[in-house]
Amino acid sequence: MEVTITKLVHACLLVEVDGSRLLLDPGVFTWNDDRLDLAHLEGIDRILITHEHADHVAVDLVAAVLERSPGAVVETTGALAGVLAEAGIPAVTEGTPRFAAPHERVPMGPGPDNTGFHVAEALSHPGDSHGFVETMPILAMPFVAPWGSVTAAVDRVRLVRPRYVVPIHDWPLSGPGREMTYTIAGMGLAVDADIELVQIPDFGSVTLSV
Repeated sequence: MEVTITKLVHACLLVEVDGSRLLLDPGVFTWNDDRLDLAHLEGIDRILITHEHADHVAVDLVAAVLERSPGAVVETTGALAGVLAEAGIPAVTEGTPRFAAPHERVPMGPGPDNTGFHVAEALSHPGDSHGFVETMPILAMPFVAPWGSVTAAVDRVRLVRPRYVVPIHDWPLSGPGREMTYTIAGMGLAVDADIELVQIPDFGSVTLSV
């Protein structure tokens, strides 16, 4: 199976697999980026949103995608489904396979409801979690966050052992900062794990076979 992944800033991924186009966590950093071309987000089949934080969901972006892909199904948590309903956007809370991925504690206190998504038995996206215990062959992994650390992320990746790990959640990092962070992460993964770290630049794409 071939999976094409396009990184659309921070935690937002466009995943194309088995003839389907899925958009994950379309947040404000994507919406506010001048490089975003909404024409590339036509024909979306499903919009998957792990939780309600703005860096993972921008209501205006979801609405804009639905204008171009009116048949797309939005899937998320119950809490966020209620928020989207108030904005006139229907959402469901089941359909795509999920996995337990509790949001990490943030500086202000407990995080919101967060769900992980498995896409086509190929890719897993945990949202804002380092506390999950399963993955598909490709793992979209947050290495940098106010609620986590590179060390904790590397430990979790080594525990669940995907074939590939794609770094996400890195909008705050400069270009050199990303290189340094992912060099360190790659060194940690190389200690005893046969895992390939695949960096995707913003608005870049890779195709992986699983």
